[in-house]
Amino acid sequence: MLSRRWKLAFLAPLAFILAVFLIGPALFGLAASFTNYEPFQKINLQFVGIENYSRVIQDSDFQASVRNVAILTIGSVLAELSLGVAIAYALREPFRGRNLLRLVLLIPWLVSPVANGVMWHFIFDTEKGIVNYWPALLGLPRPPSPLSSGLALITMIGVEVWRTTPLVSFLVLPGLLGIPRAQWDQADIEGLPFILRIRHIVVPRLRLLLLTITLLLVGNALGTSESVLILTGGGPGSETITPGLYSYRQATQAFDWQAGATSAWLIAGAILIVGALYVTQFQREANR
Repeated sequence: MLSRRWKLAFLAPLAFILAVFLIGPALFGLAASFTNYEPFQKINLQFVGIENYSRVIQDSDFQASVRNVAILTIGSVLAELSLGVAIAYALREPFRGRNLLRLVLLIPWLVSPVANGVMWHFIFDTEKGIVNYWPALLGLPRPPSPLSSGLALITMIGVEVWRTTPLVSFLVLPGLLGIPRAQWDQADIEGLPFILRIRHIVVPRLRLLLLTITLLLVGNALGTSESVLILTGGGPGSETITPGLYSYRQATQAFDWQAGATSAWLIAGAILIVGALYVTQFQREANR
């Protein structure tokens, strides 16, 4: 058995990397969000309190981003959990090629968010996209673009569900395989439909796992930015802008570093709140 000193020694490189490249810059951004600091500019550094936060919260684009990410999170997380559990349930019984199918299903998650956005942008492009290719080939009128007003946010939810659902099924399947066979046999005898099997067998047995997966999905949805940037750029208008994309725009395009850092910490605060709720609920579930 390794001593405590050796364990700490093995963790030291990771702690150093996190401190230098994650924790340090994050805390610096937090401190700067309460000042008028601008990188590479000679200004009189002043403490401005919550002025930056007040300015960002009152920005109509940021308000739109909060609304969008709330809709995106609720819609995508519910769909990803439902479809992920259903796919895992379908893969519960062994059959030829099951492991290969599990790997193939995981490919959408393995594709980077940027590449994912590029691919779907090409598919939905109004001029060259595949969606418009077949109607044009058959001489039919063009259907409404999935990225047009009124459809863009729904399309974003669909893209996120397509990308993340395989991960949910991948994580849930081992849990389903760990449920005693006797419970499934009893469900077969009683003729329980799929929904009741999920309610009375899966949820009670896997509630902690499902709770953890939900936290991962919510955190992932709250930080969505790369795929949105490539797919829609936040448009049309501000219909698909998210807080992550808003922060990126402010810092790199509007050159408003204060707003970029402030909005980034508002996102981090939301994720920390979700994490705190998760820890509280996890402790309650574990003590049952």
